[in-house]
Amino acid sequence: MNNQETNQTVEPVTDIQNTPVTPVADNKPAEKADNTQDTAANAPVAPAVPDSVKLDLSADQAEMVQDLLSNFTYAYRSDREVDYKRELVPKDKVGKYPYVAEPADSSIINPVYDWVNKKWYSKSGSISLPEISQTVKTLRSDQLTGTAQTLVLTKSIKDLSESQANQNKLLVSMQKLMLTIAGSQKIDAPASDK
Repeated sequence: MNNQETNQTVEPVTDIQNTPVTPVADNKPAEKADNTQDTAANAPVAPAVPDSVKLDLSADQAEMVQDLLSNFTYAYRSDREVDYKRELVPKDKVGKYPYVAEPADSSIINPVYDWVNKKWYSKSGSISLPEISQTVKTLRSDQLTGTAQTLVLTKSIKDLSESQANQNKLLVSMQKLMLTIAGSQKIDAPASDK
């Protein structure tokens, strides 16, 4: 930059500014259309975005921009009105209610910040995808364990039922035997009493 460029005066921008926009004409010679070309080749190309932009600012405007760049940063708001929102805030407010410096993990569904425990959590009972995955694995494991336990219990109940049936048969046969023995003693008992 030379001295002429740095000492230029810049007129302040007013609210009512009419700047006409002129379309840029294509200065390339027209080519004959080829039917064999791809249709994407004939599509209009978006203008390239420059890597940097030179701004002519007044001293006040430059000071405002510098103030914004040095004193403000992005933080994540989470309070009663807003669950999760990225906002530009003064640096001294970051980390204080309601502005959190760290964004929520992308796996958390509908994030809300817990100011007591200082961590992001999922609002309204929603849980994160890794937690859902772990819950599904646990449920499958529990289902397999439950199925195995059910089979063992069913076999035990069947064995108990068979054992009880056998005991009932044995009891019935013992009752018959006792009746038979008791009947034979009654017949013998009155003969011996006479």
